Amino acid sequence: MTDAQHPPPDGPPIKPNFGRPIHGFRRTLGYETKVWADRYAEIALAIDARHDNSHGNVHGGVYCTLLDAACGHAVAWCGVPGRTRLAVTITLQTTYLAPAKSGVLVAKAWVLDVNGRVASCRGEVWLDEKILCATGQASFMYMPGSEAPEGVPVAARRVPM
Repeated sequence: MTDAQHPPPDGPPIKPNFGRPIHGFRRTLGYETKVWADRYAEIALAIDARHDNSHGNVHGGVYCTLLDAACGHAVAWCGVPGRTRLAVTITLQTTYLAPAKSGVLVAKAWVLDVNGRVASCRGEVWLDEKILCATGQASFMYMPGSEAPEGVPVAARRVPM
């Protein structure tokens, strides 16, 4: 399901992970980028034993991570080749609605507003596209220059705030 006011972008599917290497926490958790476009993103995760809490359900931190990653992707989209947008999470609020034990979780995120260097997003985590498991809202701080839609040169990726 998608939000009628903020539908996913039209067009052909985008290659997962967009040619970027999978490393760090993304590799540990096992999620993939499914859709990454202007002001919208989807992150998917096939649930396995790594994601369980002591009750055998998906750990709440997994929901938070998926919301953070999807919202971060939506905020960081840059359609200009050779350029990127850099942002860091400054707030993340999560509401847990339903447990999950197996299947595929998909986090969907929409950018709501950009005000100067701060972007706000909302996100949803769905189990098998049927059950809404969590919702969230997040704020991100753009690194200098990244607040512009054309972003900054990729070489600037590790510039401190």
